[in-house]
This record gives sequence, structure tokens and C-alpha cells, in this order.
Amino acid sequence: MKPDTALKVLAWLLVVMGGLACLAVIPMVMPTDWMVAANDWLGLEPFPHGTLTEYLTRSASALYALVGALTVYLGIHARRYLELIGFVGWLTMALGLALTGIDFAIGMPPSWSWGEGPPTVLVGVAIVWLSRRASTGAA
Repeated sequence: MKPDTALKVLAWLLVVMGGLACLAVIPMVMPTDWMVAANDWLGLEPFPHGTLTEYLTRSASALYALVGALTVYLGIHARRYLELIGFVGWLTMALGLALTGIDFAIGMPPSWSWGEGPPTVLVGVAIVWLSRRASTGAA
């Protein structure tokens, strides 16, 4: 793959990935009843109502949305931030491994466990590879 093509694919990947993460703003503001319904739909233990649960679910969603916005920004300015983007790729792989371990350790449904962590690792690999490939053409 040519460096310019790698840069375009990398930018597209970051913008799409970041845009999807920005959707985490929805659970940040959704009614608690909706969270309970999602919890029940997943077949998990009864939703633990309480201040800490509300704080953790909403603040985690806010953090995902913030990281999503940052990722979109990096995608828009991919050429300028190639070195940082490569580092973000390594962090994304580490996050994917951590999420996989957490998901399986706490007993999330297998579809959740396999659908969250391993794809995150693969996206991290793609980011690192594309950023390295794009860097070969950077002056």
C-alpha cells in the first residue's frame, strides 16, 4: 500500500472509529430505565441501582465520547499527528487486551466478550500498521 493511500485509510478509520465512540454520549444522558432495560436484555444480573452505579456508567460513557472526539480530531489531522497516532494504536491494542480479560473475568456474555476486546486489538494493529506505512511517505 502506498503511503498516501495508507494515510487516507488511517484517517478514515480514525474518523469512523471516533464517530462511533462519540455515540457514547447517548448512555451518558439516557434515562436509567433504559440502562436497566439494556441490562435485562443482555441477561445480566439485576441492575444495581445506586449513586455509584449511576456515576460509573455515565462517567465511563462521557470518557468514551471524549476519546471519540479526540480520535476524530486525530483522523482529520492524521498527517500532522502520525507519531501520536501510532502510540494511540499501541494503547488501543492494550485496551483491547484489558477489555477481553475484564469481560471474561466478570462473566459478560460470550458475544460481548468476543465482540469487544478482540476487535479492539485488531483495530489497534491496523492503526499501528497504517501509521507506520503512512510515515514512510512523510517528509
